[in-house]
Amino acid sequence: MNKKILTLILLQVCIGLMYAQVGIGTHEISPSAMLEVKSSNKGVIFPRIALNSNTDKITIPNPSTGLTIYNTGLGDFKITGYMSWDGTMWVKLQSEDIQAPGVSGIQCTGASMTPSIFKAGVPYEGIMEIPYVGGNGASYPAGTAIASTGNTGLTATLQAGILQQGNGVLRYTLSGTPLLDSPATAYFNINVLGNTCTAGVSGSLVLEIGSFITFSGIFNTTGFAGNSQILLSSQFPDQLPVIDGLRMDLAYYDPTFYFPRIYNVSSQPQLISLQTFATEVNQNRTALNQTITTGGFIQVDIDNTVYWTTVYAEVITSNVQVQVSPGVWRWYEMKWWAMQTDAQNNYSKTIFMSVTRKA
Repeated sequence: MNKKILTLILLQVCIGLMYAQVGIGTHEISPSAMLEVKSSNKGVIFPRIALNSNTDKITIPNPSTGLTIYNTGLGDFKITGYMSWDGTMWVKLQSEDIQAPGVSGIQCTGASMTPSIFKAGVPYEGIMEIPYVGGNGASYPAGTAIASTGNTGLTATLQAGILQQGNGVLRYTLSGTPLLDSPATAYFNINVLGNTCTAGVSGSLVLEIGSFITFSGIFNTTGFAGNSQILLSSQFPDQLPVIDGLRMDLAYYDPTFYFPRIYNVSSQPQLISLQTFATEVNQNRTALNQTITTGGFIQVDIDNTVYWTTVYAEVITSNVQVQVSPGVWRWYEMKWWAMQTDAQNNYSKTIFMSVTRKA
């Protein structure tokens, strides 16, 4: 009997301790505190964690909202200090004298999006990134949705984050159902951290090195007038190869000749260089550091015209460099092969195109 009584007493004590306040270094605990630590010469060390991003949920699986740690900066997330999980991201705990978030400038012309393709009428979910310079390391709140113009149906919403000390990117959640296919541009009027500009994203496939895009189709030129320069894209508006804002195309000249062209379908001028050679005639063209304005084009052949008859059907190959950002270039090999496949119908032209990323 005595053992049973002792067991009951110990159980009651343990239950009491489970729900009791805890004091370390003191017996006088504040009524509002579950834990009070008192010391005149020591502090409290929180767990020191090496986070890999401000949304890292792997290093600490399923973090609870309000969880607090000290980020060491030894992982991929380099900002050090006390961090609290707000339910979606790690937010640095700031003191009152920390300066307001600020940047020297934002670069809307460098806006990019991931995934890189819009499809008309198909819901899109992705990220738009806008570079900034001169960040001061402070945290900033999420923004409100900004509706797109041009290619309508989309919204961009600034994600909360922490500025880099120097240069970095602002991330926007990009969502909605676009009216048009890429590369039609969606424009957003950005007003953030005291800076305003218009960001445009159009979407363009980024090929891996060695990957390619092809096109084949029949170009019906019946009724075309001489030198009318009607474009292949007038009959195939969405099917022609588009890469880094450049569209392969061709223009009708007459039943014997056509013009191979490269069009800029992006929202910004494009700086390119090209070297072209043909298989049937010994003609080459070199055009270096050429700026193509939005909607403009560059002729690929040295004298513009290329055969597409049953007698001569040249393969035109153009090596093209395009500047995708300051100091960053990509090299593509573009080929055109157009021919009359029906000897009795010189208005029906079979068109082949391909673009391969070389570097």
